[in-house]
Amino acid sequence: MMGLAFRRYCAGWPALAAALLASAPQFASAYTSAGDRTFPATILLPQVAPADQIYLTPTTQPTSQGQSTDLAINFAKTLTERFGVQFGEDYFWLGHGWQNLEVITQYLAVLDPARETLVSVGIDQEAGGTGTARIGASPQGTTKPTIYFGRGMGDFDIGYLRPLAVTGSIGYQFADAPPRSDNLLTDIAVEYSIPYLQSKVRAFDLPDVVRGMTPLIEAVVTTPTGPNRGSNRANATFGPGVNYSGEGWEFTIEALVPAGRGTATGLGVAAQLNIALDYFFPDTIGKPLFSGR
Repeated sequence: MMGLAFRRYCAGWPALAAALLASAPQFASAYTSAGDRTFPATILLPQVAPADQIYLTPTTQPTSQGQSTDLAINFAKTLTERFGVQFGEDYFWLGHGWQNLEVITQYLAVLDPARETLVSVGIDQEAGGTGTARIGASPQGTTKPTIYFGRGMGDFDIGYLRPLAVTGSIGYQFADAPPRSDNLLTDIAVEYSIPYLQSKVRAFDLPDVVRGMTPLIEAVVTTPTGPNRGSNRANATFGPGVNYSGEGWEFTIEALVPAGRGTATGLGVAAQLNIALDYFFPDTIGKPLFSGR
């Protein structure tokens, strides 16, 4: 019930924030950036700042019920230059059905180009009962207030380590009602940007395909809390992989390595195609709805 109360408390927050932030400084680009740093799209971690994007994420991994294959479809839209909303749905072929609708509201609170740093705050709401019950979509929803961050290392005098960056988030997921438990979710990704290496550190004679790559590793840890956690234990998923950035699009592929007592029972793979609407349609659907431009 704590999660339900929290949702009611926050119900008016998106509209209020949109009104208050209409005059915020501009922040819009084809990618999530802070100064010279662009943070590539990630698969396991949520995106760290509001954006105008569409991304498709197919995933396959063995579970105790069989091979689980799903396709996540996400649409992110900025309302102002710093405030946005994102809608996400997952379709599961094992059982043929949709998971619950997920809606994220997000505000870019800190943007420090000189330090290649950004911090966002947001609320992630899962609408209970909107998915297909036979594939496990819960009739109870959740609300997750979250802090997101990105930090590049380019302002440090560390030579070839300057292309390193860290992104992540920490959130607490309140369940609307039992039997769902509350969860602490902590996510982190470490990235090494070859485009940053080439443009800001040293230009090597590399093949074109390598010039656009960012090797990365993600980690997501879920820790059940509260009286409804039962026998559930903390579990984690690691995602080593590589991102390739093109002109207005990105493609990422990662292995999925489970740890702990989760539902996954073996190695999986996930890929993501990210299309930047503000790159391809800067004057129409790619710009904030309430913009002075």
